[in-house]
Amino acid sequence: MKTLTNRVAVITGAGGGVGRALACKLASEGCALALLDINEEALQGTVTALPSGARASTHVVDITSADQVSAARDAVVAEHGGVHIVINNAGITIQKTFATHSQPDWQRMININLWGVINGCQAFLNDLKATDEAHIVNLSSMSAFVGLPTQSSYCATKSAVQGLSESLWAELRADNIGVTSVHPGAIKTEMIQATLKDSEDIEAAQRNYEMAQKMGVTPEHVAERITTAIKKNQMRIRIGKETLLLDYLKRLFPVSMHKLVAKAAL
Repeated sequence: MKTLTNRVAVITGAGGGVGRALACKLASEGCALALLDINEEALQGTVTALPSGARASTHVVDITSADQVSAARDAVVAEHGGVHIVINNAGITIQKTFATHSQPDWQRMININLWGVINGCQAFLNDLKATDEAHIVNLSSMSAFVGLPTQSSYCATKSAVQGLSESLWAELRADNIGVTSVHPGAIKTEMIQATLKDSEDIEAAQRNYEMAQKMGVTPEHVAERITTAIKKNQMRIRIGKETLLLDYLKRLFPVSMHKLVAKAAL
């Protein structure tokens, strides 16, 4: 996009982490914001964190519900007059082996990580087509590049988001709509903690959380990279050294590298 000034950006999962950092960054670039989250208190925390003079509306929404997302779309357009950027950021992870993943676990992961993205794209697509230029950002993961142990549902849903984003990129070019698939590695957020009690091995999940806090990039860094991707109309961005390394190794040694991943899980 040539400019972000006076554009309207919709952000899901805006109550914290990367969503909150994106809200602050885009507000500093002159965007008006429509902030979506299931947690009203968290949304108000984001509003408080915004720079002075930021224009923002808040919408309590369950992104797994197409009807709720559609109703939020109507409220956003009524408030802001249109939409130029949609960032499907909301997502969760549950760390369990496939054998212990229940049907409700799978349904929850698919509903949030995949249907949440689909609902966001569908609800706002006609509004994006009605503008001179627009952009969709879908949060995938480095886990889309390789199947990781105890992460089957996360890898499956994030791989689906990558495939969806690439299809949209090809389909929407003629409408002057850019699409970016975002692939971060470890980020210093509370995502693991949010579902810690649902993990099979809570101690292992806690160790992963602590490692992310120590080695991961900040949400602000992710927000900066995503903002640049919108401006430059990048189809895919990889964030974090581990993401680059994993992607390269998977390409060069698709079988051997995965054997190492499997051994590390023993």
